[in-house]
Amino acid sequence: MNNLVRRPKIGLALGGGGARGLAHIGVLEVLERESIPIDVMAGTSMGGIITALYACGYSPEQMQEIALEIANIRNLLRFLDLTPPERGLIRTDRIRAYLADLVGKDRCIEDLNLPIALAAVDLYSKQVIYLTKGNLVEACMATSAVPGLFPPVPFENYLLVDGGVLDNVPAKALRNLGAEYLIAVDVNHLMGEHHQWSDLPKDATIRKFLPAFALDFYQAEIIMISTMTAINFSKAKPNIVIRPPVPSDVNIFFGFTHALDTIQHGVHATEEAIGKIKEEIKPKLRLFG
Repeated sequence: MNNLVRRPKIGLALGGGGARGLAHIGVLEVLERESIPIDVMAGTSMGGIITALYACGYSPEQMQEIALEIANIRNLLRFLDLTPPERGLIRTDRIRAYLADLVGKDRCIEDLNLPIALAAVDLYSKQVIYLTKGNLVEACMATSAVPGLFPPVPFENYLLVDGGVLDNVPAKALRNLGAEYLIAVDVNHLMGEHHQWSDLPKDATIRKFLPAFALDFYQAEIIMISTMTAINFSKAKPNIVIRPPVPSDVNIFFGFTHALDTIQHGVHATEEAIGKIKEEIKPKLRLFG
């Protein structure tokens, strides 16, 4: 009988959202503190990068140090190379080099500390691709290649852009990796709170840099992403969805300077959810392990 005893496999899906995704660091901090085991992970865009770092062995504390380093405006600006690329608006050579320094330029997904999947969308097949093997740096670049902003990334036989186009919180990928209890983290759910340019505070950072039409375009994209996320959740059926209440002024373009506050939003949201997670996992732990 003891040979049949086991605990459920727990998966964690981290969604995209630019600087909003730094809230995932706070989520991981609480899950570790509360001894919630994570067996498999999946991520999109910033959530994909956080997933990759965690699977490489970075602790939440180490990731917070990285986030605070990037949050320094001088350090943040050094990543921006506005020399026009062939596609997109911003060259990604400096970002790619920085990621290579963090994870190792030759490291492969299949060699990490736990199984992960990074979501990207193939422009050829028009389908979401869950990357579970291959070069980790290129996979991170692919999952975060925001269409129009960054150039698409060739990866094996694919031409990939940000997975948020079709699957911003890839809970389905956790099912593919064999997870039985799914924790999903959606950092974009409050992005619709400002529906018009006039609703934004006059001192909102985004007002200072983006024209009104750009915000309208961005909000339309958020609506599409949110709709797709709801559809995907209805199919993947995550057991719990954690939604850190990150303010709308923190977004894909701006907000890295609010890194510490954003991380704390992840901490607080997970602390509120941890009781439910433990309640739902414990009976299974007693039953299976």
